[in-house]
Amino acid sequence: MNYYRRSAEGMLMEFAYRSLDPAGQESRGSITAADYAAALEMLKARGIVVTGLTEKKARAGSWFAVKRNFNDEDMYNIAREMSTLLRSGMRIDKAFDILIHATEKQDLREVLLRIIADIKAGKGVAQAFDNTGRFGPLVISMIHVSEAVGELREAFENIARYLRFQIQFRAEVRNAMSYPAFLVFASGVTFFVIFQFIVPRFFSIFGPQGTRLPLPAKALYAISGWFNFTSIGIMAGLVVGFLVLRRLNPVKIKAPNLYHYLIFIPIIRKLVLNLEMSRFSYSMYTMLQSGVEFIKALKLSSALIQNEQIKGPIASLVGQIKEGKKIADVFEQVHILPPIVPNMIRVGEESGNLKDIFLELYQVFDERFRNGIKRLLSLLEPVIIIAMGLIVGFIVITLILTVMSVSNIKM
Repeated sequence: MNYYRRSAEGMLMEFAYRSLDPAGQESRGSITAADYAAALEMLKARGIVVTGLTEKKARAGSWFAVKRNFNDEDMYNIAREMSTLLRSGMRIDKAFDILIHATEKQDLREVLLRIIADIKAGKGVAQAFDNTGRFGPLVISMIHVSEAVGELREAFENIARYLRFQIQFRAEVRNAMSYPAFLVFASGVTFFVIFQFIVPRFFSIFGPQGTRLPLPAKALYAISGWFNFTSIGIMAGLVVGFLVLRRLNPVKIKAPNLYHYLIFIPIIRKLVLNLEMSRFSYSMYTMLQSGVEFIKALKLSSALIQNEQIKGPIASLVGQIKEGKKIADVFEQVHILPPIVPNMIRVGEESGNLKDIFLELYQVFDERFRNGIKRLLSLLEPVIIIAMGLIVGFIVITLILTVMSVSNIKM
């Protein structure tokens, strides 16, 4: 199977490459070959340690091109396939060579090339992954611990399991919110058409009599006028923002952390807590399963929590545990956590089986989160429909009153 795009009509293609010399210094160069695979083989034959290889080509219209950045799905594929290849007894350098030849995604290929170059230069696997800057501390720590005991296959299995959980979790949340999002979008389109076209044309019929319209009609006319004045700017801003976000990395754009304040909304408070604790608990289970020591696992897992009202108190427990305090006792001091957390941790601490306790906590909070989402959506959908109906109803009644008012004036 050919995984590489060949040039049209057998023409040669030019590639730019980055490499490392024996002293570890990076250098750049270019090479001409029939395709990507041929260029890579030619460089290897010259004894060049390749860390990056890209085709030189014009980038016309790049502002409108979709950037295929390295993401969680790529990390999951690496971990899953590495686990399979290592389980079959293959050497790690050979496994990476297979992955490099099997991927069509340029960004992913460059990451793999950088990893295998560092490994062949004598660096450890964890250090090679860390040098790419694409993997979080949780993944690096799991590889480091397993590398020390010679169980890299198990590390990649645990990483793949954790990433699959993250990917599936986000997909389920997106699917759950898709229908409410569609309702909001449909409402927005409806109101845009009404205020942009229908209402202005309707009131243009009455001419100078507009000053004698009823109060609801005047309010509707004012809203329509404001909307017509700002709609062009809003649409232009959305288009420009969309193009900028496609060009830049959205992860690096710091937006106001509105998620921080959701914990103060009573109806969403439990939902946010269950979401964060399910992530935290599964991360703790995965780290402990991989052999990471508890304090380091706690530090890394608490860093995954996004809401500062939950993250801060849990992260502060690291120092108390280092002082020798019991794990269950320090978790009991975090008043935002439900009693089930310290109680189950106390059981696991006494039995010496904290790993399975965190798996059970994940299952508890995951179920609570799913049930909470279902209840919230069961309330949200009719609320959106009713709100839309009330607004449309107000507009229709206002238009009818306007017609009746003008008819009375003429009579």
